[in-house]
Amino acid sequence: MAKVCILNASTNVVEEMYEVLDINNVPSFLIKEGQVLATDHTGELGDTWNGSSYDDSHRIPVITEEERWEQVREKRNQLLAETDWTANSDVTMSDEMRNYRQELRDIPETQSDPLNIVYPEKP
Repeated sequence: MAKVCILNASTNVVEEMYEVLDINNVPSFLIKEGQVLATDHTGELGDTWNGSSYDDSHRIPVITEEERWEQVREKRNQLLAETDWTANSDVTMSDEMRNYRQELRDIPETQSDPLNIVYPEKP
């Protein structure tokens, strides 16, 4: 198996990487319109090919879906923490606040796209 880098034809930024059996026989369907196959396959996602080597100083960090969900849970936990005082034994929590907090806790189960989370409105 060999790694191949697919570059944006305009910017020379590595947009995609694949493992292929033969580096000299890369399936054409892997290369989309506006992309080119790199001649050097040592780059990483976000690297820029400058004609002789890859420049990683402008590398765009690649965030996995799991990491995005972790960010969602962190924000959700922060929003819950901001209202924790309403759960104290000497405070009567309103139904609206109870529902808000439950909707926050349910976000990972009720929403499917970590890039487009709709957070409930705080009462």
